[in-house]
Amino acid sequence: MIGAVDWGGTWIRAALVDGGRIVHRERVPRPDSLRDQYAAIAALVQRSTDAVGQSPAAVGVGIAGIVQRGVVMSAINLGITAATDVVAGIAGAFGGSPVFVVNDLQAAAITFAARWPDDLTAVISLGTGIGGAIIQRGRLLTGTGAAGDFGHMIVQLDGSRCLCGGIGCLETLVSGRVLANAAGELAATGQSEFVAARLRAGRSLHAGDLQDAADAGDVAARATLERAAAAFAAGLRAVVAALDPARIVVVGSLLADDAAFGRAVRRRWHAVRPAWCTTALLHVVDDEDAALLGSASFAATQLSDRVSGP
Repeated sequence: MIGAVDWGGTWIRAALVDGGRIVHRERVPRPDSLRDQYAAIAALVQRSTDAVGQSPAAVGVGIAGIVQRGVVMSAINLGITAATDVVAGIAGAFGGSPVFVVNDLQAAAITFAARWPDDLTAVISLGTGIGGAIIQRGRLLTGTGAAGDFGHMIVQLDGSRCLCGGIGCLETLVSGRVLANAAGELAATGQSEFVAARLRAGRSLHAGDLQDAADAGDVAARATLERAAAAFAAGLRAVVAALDPARIVVVGSLLADDAAFGRAVRRRWHAVRPAWCTTALLHVVDDEDAALLGSASFAATQLSDRVSGP
């Protein structure tokens, strides 16, 4: 039995996993303070343990941040802005069971890429921001921890400053946050009557409103999505140049085959990809259990390596 935690910006979820199957799960809204987040994780895992009647052999924690050698270097949405040993903050609650920490998208990628165990797969997610991961022959490649942080590839040298401190990161040009802000600008300036009407109706605008507008023939919304798609395709080229993966798996509803933005990305990608490129571009549904199952798999692998190591 392996414990799993999905530590995100909105929810903290925990589960016990046995043989790749979730046997019990719990969740709570993420508290504000780091101390309270530690307590929430401990309580969730304890409730799961009490419900199942068995303690976990190890606990895997997928966290929305950069993890290097078990230390969270940055997790801005969780209030972590400097290197933090979160294992020290939560390990005491698990009765001595070892705790292993990994980026949440890297954890989810383990689950997605299990379908293709024999070669190299890059995974890119598009949600509020952009996440990424690299899987080779079923195992996560992390470098010193942050390999696959594709949202922070530089694609515009004179671009905007990113929250990470960089200039012109991919995430500053295309993300759920960027597209939601663009929808707001189109509404405020009157460039898109479709989106403006939704704003007047009291809606909180998001990327889906741009897609709806583009599907309705709105010229400004369509142009905005095309610019974002061009930036995303530039990111795909960089991934291919660095890794030459057998496939790039894209995650998130915005990148679905039948979504306006997903269609724009595929058009742009087929137009600009290298002539020698054979990398397939595949979409998978964003499964909310993927990070839990991947965190458990990561912990089980790390535990096995520790037991069998020198």
